[in-house]
Amino acid sequence: MGTGMVHNLLLNEYDVNILAHKNRAPIDRLVSSGAKELYSLKDIARQSDIVILCLPNSETVKVVLTKIISDLENDTLLIDCTTNSVEAVNQFQARAVSGRIRYAEAPLTGGQLQAETAALGAIVGCAREDFEEIKTVLGPCCQTIERFGDIGSGAKAKLISNFLALGTATLVVEAMKAARDCEVDWEKFYKLASQGSGHSMSLDRIAPKAINGEYDSYVFSIANTLKDLSYIRDIFEAEQDYGKMAQLLFDIYQQSNSEGNGEHFLSSRLKPRDL
Repeated sequence: MGTGMVHNLLLNEYDVNILAHKNRAPIDRLVSSGAKELYSLKDIARQSDIVILCLPNSETVKVVLTKIISDLENDTLLIDCTTNSVEAVNQFQARAVSGRIRYAEAPLTGGQLQAETAALGAIVGCAREDFEEIKTVLGPCCQTIERFGDIGSGAKAKLISNFLALGTATLVVEAMKAARDCEVDWEKFYKLASQGSGHSMSLDRIAPKAINGEYDSYVFSIANTLKDLSYIRDIFEAEQDYGKMAQLLFDIYQQSNSEGNGEHFLSSRLKPRDL
């Protein structure tokens, strides 16, 4: 996600500082396109007017925020595009206030393709007076940017969006597993199902590749799915039907993760056991 976002910021003539993590290849590409590589979080904090985070989880955000907050100038805007728990963003906001910086949450809809094509969506929770600046900064990366309210509202909306997305993708996987077990031809099934109300972007992403024996089309790991579902369970009322559905989804991916599949993509659950 971050690579595509930086690329689009550079295309729009922003000066962008970046910090390498594990994979050198995207860093080298971005530097060749005009990004400036820095070598510590301290340097990022001290040499950046605005900081954008797009990290794997709330625990990582907490670690990074702890390391940079004392080096940020007063009133620096920090835009956090991570999918966080609601509890976490409220904690980050409290840290930001004590550190005299402005914290905004802007979790994203879309994936790597949307990041590359500037077609992401930003679900923003922030102080009302910060929203126009956030729109300007994220505009080169996003097709749609909406403010849902103050801090916490963005995380709630994003998690409900992910409940819909992950639930739909899981249902596609399970429907295709059922079709295989019932000896229903996948290609014919997809052709007909995609003409009815069961048609979805998830079906289009997963089914065509699975028909050709490829199970890597839904580029979202089982570990990340489990992480998001744990955040979702925290805000859903357990006795409501949506809470029961979230628990069922969580149990499915907890089992898959416990079997050592955490780094595999969600769609890999379609792969036959003997492959």
